[in-house]
Amino acid sequence: MRRVSIDALQPVREAIDDIGSAAPAAFARATRNAVAGAILAAALMPDAASTPPEHEPPEDEIRLLLGPDLGAEVAALYRGGDGWTSRAIDLLEPLNDLAHAR
Repeated sequence: MRRVSIDALQPVREAIDDIGSAAPAAFARATRNAVAGAILAAALMPDAASTPPEHEPPEDEIRLLLGPDLGAEVAALYRGGDGWTSRAIDLLEPLNDLAHAR
C-alpha cells in the first residue's frame, strides 16, 4: 500500500493566513497550537513533510501582531525548508508567552 505524504506545516499556514483582525494574544495562541500540532505530526508520521507554501506569508501583518523578531521567525517557519522542526520548537515558548500576555 502506498502512503500519501502530508504537509505538516499546512495547519500552521492556515492559522497564519486566518490572521484577519486577530488580537495579538489570540493570534499567538492559534499559531502556537498549530505549531505544536505540526511538531507532533512530524514526530508521529514519518511521511510528514514540509512542502513549499502556495504563497508568501502575510509578513507585515505577522510582524505587526507579534513584533519584528518573533514575526520574522514565524514567517520563516511558514516558508518551511530544512530544519523547520527545530525552528518550530524554538517558537513555542515565545508564542506561549505572548498567548498569555494581558
